[in-house]
This record gives sequence, structure tokens and C-alpha cells, in this order.
Amino acid sequence: MLAHGLRRSALRMTAFGFVALLGLAGGGMRAAAQEKPDPKSEIGRLHSKFVDVNGVQARYYEAGAGEPMVMIHGGFAAGSSTANVFSRNIEGLARRFHVFAVDRLASGMSGNPLKDDDYTYQGDVDFIYGFIQALNLGPVHLVGHSAGGAIALYLAIEHPEAAKTLTILAMGPENPYPDANDKPRLDLSKRPDQSQYEGLQCRVAMLAWLPNTFDEEYWNADKFMATLPKSKEARAKLNAGAGRSFDFPTFKQKMLDKVRDEGALQMPVLLVAGKNDVLDWGVKDETAKLGGQMALFDVIAAKNTKVQMIIMTNGGHFMYREHPNEFNAYLETFIDTWEKYPTAPAQGNFPKPPTTSGAPPRRENQPQTQPGVIPGRPQIGQQGA
Repeated sequence: MLAHGLRRSALRMTAFGFVALLGLAGGGMRAAAQEKPDPKSEIGRLHSKFVDVNGVQARYYEAGAGEPMVMIHGGFAAGSSTANVFSRNIEGLARRFHVFAVDRLASGMSGNPLKDDDYTYQGDVDFIYGFIQALNLGPVHLVGHSAGGAIALYLAIEHPEAAKTLTILAMGPENPYPDANDKPRLDLSKRPDQSQYEGLQCRVAMLAWLPNTFDEEYWNADKFMATLPKSKEARAKLNAGAGRSFDFPTFKQKMLDKVRDEGALQMPVLLVAGKNDVLDWGVKDETAKLGGQMALFDVIAAKNTKVQMIIMTNGGHFMYREHPNEFNAYLETFIDTWEKYPTAPAQGNFPKPPTTSGAPPRRENQPQTQPGVIPGRPQIGQQGA
């Protein structure tokens, strides 16, 4: 029995090695996943896979079939968020899409940058773009949360051919700067040092709105990954100044200018906000005003009429995790709508109201169809509506 078992194990390992070689063949497009990679890092019945991205291993979850969707988590590198944050969404979205939720560079189970200069948003953009190329995914539906939303936005600007649609979740560093005089309600002054995992974990917990946003399984896996040697090394490098030479304010403004002035984003764009997002909630406000998200909406809508926004009530910074079924339905409907009606609405011109007359402003450019009329769909009052 022992010899038979050893023989079966040898055959299984030989077969696995052959599959690995096949995965690396054909230009190295797809690297083989491990059979059981660090189960302590996995939650929600999800199982990790790995692929080489320009010399760095990327951990990701894969589920479903259909059009590819790449989901990018937020947070700071090395300990505050991973692909696990989408654990409540992946199974539902996989009924319609081929879902890939990936750990960002130096986050979760993904490897650290080969160069300290890549501890930046540009490094993350290049890493996710390399991930899409490594798996030969082609145009994908990009979904990014918070800082991951910034990465998704910048990727779509730099590589528009890679993004079929773009969805940005919650307030993030991609938003135009809010009023400097309006202090945020998120008070971290009495929390652990934000340069350590305990401080980052506390920050994430404070951004949750519902008591069940995160459970014990989530935190156990999160802490396991954050205390790995490579995660500690990444935090040490960040604390020592890795990536600080990157001029993010200038980079960000350049990106927003491309969108607002040059129309760099022409794919359908969805913004999703939580009405109770503490990250966008001023200390003097009764509720979050969503100023950052609305400002980003205006930037994108300046040249793109395929931009939409959804505000989810009773949801915070992680509204997609707090209301997974509703969020999945909104996202699927958004994508399906633009696949059925790919033509953008007419670009109108709405001048400011005149100061000397009570007459309402008029469009200078009239749309080709009546407002609210979708070609091919029966309208209210028509036969069949």
C-alpha cells in the first residue's frame, strides 16, 4: 500500500510538473498555480493561483467564465487590504463574468517590487497591466476600490485598449482634493502607528459601516499575510522612504487633465459611493457629502457621456462587501446596458443660467434624440411600453 501510494504521488507530481511546463510554454503566458498555497490566507471557499508578472509572483483568485473582469483592492501596500476584500462578490459575479481578483504589488500573497522605485502608483499600474498581459486577458472590465480605483483609473488612461469598462468604488486618491479646511471625521490620532500593520488594520476597521463588514475569518487571513517576512520587509522599505521620489500630486493632476481636457476616458465608467463613507465625511457634516466622488464625476463627464454614478445607502467605504448582492446586480446591469446600447448619448452644451433673465438656459447643441429615449426600446405611452 505504501509503495502504491508513493507511486501515485510520484505520478501526480510528474503530471503537475508537466502541467507547469505547459503553463510556462507559449511565451510564458500562464504560469501554473500551486495546488494548496497557504490556506491560511484564503477565505470564502476561494483558492489562490499564482502567475509571474515581470519577475514578481502575483496571487489571484479566478472564478467563472465569460468576459474577463479584473478586481483591484485598495488600501496601503503590505498589510491593509488584499483580494480577500472581494470574497463576498466573486461567487455571484462569476455567474456572468470570468473574475480575477488580484493582490496588488507587495500586498497579500503577491511578491514585493524588484526595485524600490516601484513602491508607487505607477508601479502598481504597471503590475496590474502586466498581470492582464501575463494571463492574456485582452480588454477587461476593470473594477477598483479606493486606492485600487486610482490604479484602475490610471491604467485605463495609460492603456485604454485594456479596459472595456471602468468601475471605481468609494472615495480614493484619484478624486480631486477636497477642501483643506474641512477636516475628515476619520480620526486616527489615538490609533496605533499607521506605519505598522496594527495601525493599518485599525484604519480599515474604522472605515467599515456595518458591524458585519469584516468577520474573524477575514481578520485571521489578513493578519497571517501581513506578518509574513516579505510583508514586514515591504513595510520597512516604505517606512524608510521607498517610492517617495515619485511626485504623486503632479502625476495625479496630469492624469485628471488628460481626462477632463483631452477626453482620455471614452469607455463606460461607473462610480459607486457609500452614503456613509467616513473617508469622505467632514467632521462638521451630519452625513458624507460625497464631494470627492462628485468632483471626479464632473472631471470624467466633461468629455465622456458614458459615465454614471450609484450611491448606496447604509453603506460605508466597503459598500460592495456590506451589500454584495445589490452591488453585484448594479455592476452587472451597468455593463449589460452598455453592451446592448454601445452608442454614447449626445454631447450637450449647458451654459450657465443668464443673470439678467428668468428664462431657463437653452442647449446650444441639440441632441439627436429626445432626452431619456433609448433607441430600440419602447417608451412610456407608446404601444408595447
